[in-house]
Amino acid sequence: MRKPGTEHTHLIWDSMMHTPEMLKDCLAEPILGDIERVADRLAEMSPHRVFCAGTGSSAYASIVHALALEELARLSSSWHVTSELGAYPPVHIGPESILILTSHSGRTLGDLQVVARARQQGTYTIGVTDIPDSPLAQAVDDVIIGPGGRKTELPATRTYTTAMFRVLQLATSLAKRLDDADKLHPADKLHPADKLHPADKLHPSDVAATYEKKLRELPHILRAFIDRFSPQAADYVDRLADVERYIVIGAGPNMSTAFEGALVLLQSTDAAAQAFQVEEMLHGPIQALRPGTCVVAVAAPGPLQERILQAARACHVIGATVLTIAPEDTSRPEDADIHISVPAQVPELLTPVLYIVPFWLIGYRFALATGRDPDNLSRNREEFKRAFQLLMPGDARFDRPTDAVYPPAPNGS
Repeated sequence: MRKPGTEHTHLIWDSMMHTPEMLKDCLAEPILGDIERVADRLAEMSPHRVFCAGTGSSAYASIVHALALEELARLSSSWHVTSELGAYPPVHIGPESILILTSHSGRTLGDLQVVARARQQGTYTIGVTDIPDSPLAQAVDDVIIGPGGRKTELPATRTYTTAMFRVLQLATSLAKRLDDADKLHPADKLHPADKLHPADKLHPSDVAATYEKKLRELPHILRAFIDRFSPQAADYVDRLADVERYIVIGAGPNMSTAFEGALVLLQSTDAAAQAFQVEEMLHGPIQALRPGTCVVAVAAPGPLQERILQAARACHVIGATVLTIAPEDTSRPEDADIHISVPAQVPELLTPVLYIVPFWLIGYRFALATGRDPDNLSRNREEFKRAFQLLMPGDARFDRPTDAVYPPAPNGS
């Protein structure tokens, strides 16, 4: 709960600060019971394919969902923007497939149509939302309700992170149920920090034990990182004040971070921002680098970490400002103009929960510095209100007067 008289009077600040506690909530009942129930159902079904979908930040969370289910639960998985999945449905949606649709509010345009179509094809549907009485929660076969409750601030912070966390828990729970020898997890695919022993193969139960332990530790790691980094965030605003354009590069699960981080920068600064997978950035967009561009390299542990750092060095040679985000056990790149150290010894699949934090806090400080309302961004401007009333008719969020007082979210977050 926000303390009276503190400098931070915005709901988005509370939301960021309470995220570790929300993750702890995911590790306890009733959320844990929901996850185990869904895992039991999926284990009985033995599905051939999983489609993970969402819109905006929920779509970016779905990148992590698909990779976690693929790597830990050994399920063929893909991620999709909900409207694309609805407009161009894959041929394999059917009785042997699963749809996991993520939406904080549970009422994103197009969700219900996609769910209805999938269920008509015999697909088992799962909703990942924070609102138990939402249309999505009522429409799906099963639901995993998060701890976020209703929120009035526009940007996604705790909702994005806790959605990823819940499906990481689900994937880990499914990994515990894998017993067949042909489903052993290749140890050479794991980052050294993930390995339990140097054997050629790890049993799924060993992998699951590693991830369960790390998931229990993650709220405490996140709490310490937020507390350490939040006092520093304002300094980065000063150092990035002259940036005209951001390019955020990443790979693997941290493509989620790259997309969400670019969105945060785009919404909170006066600069343009775009995300690219590292190799895609090097095959074309690098030609557009000019002074005034900042390349943000999300160099989490993983098989493409060195390539990302190499790309950052190349961008520095061209003349771009380079900001690297990497684990504490990685030496600061010599060519980085700005470097942010993130807690180390965290499996790559879990790192998006941590690596988004610098974007949140820098974006929040930028919004304040540029005169934006961090809770509402441009929503309280009349032209944006009219535009969203056109795009989302009947949505109560855009029927409020522009000087409305927004009540605190549950638990002060």
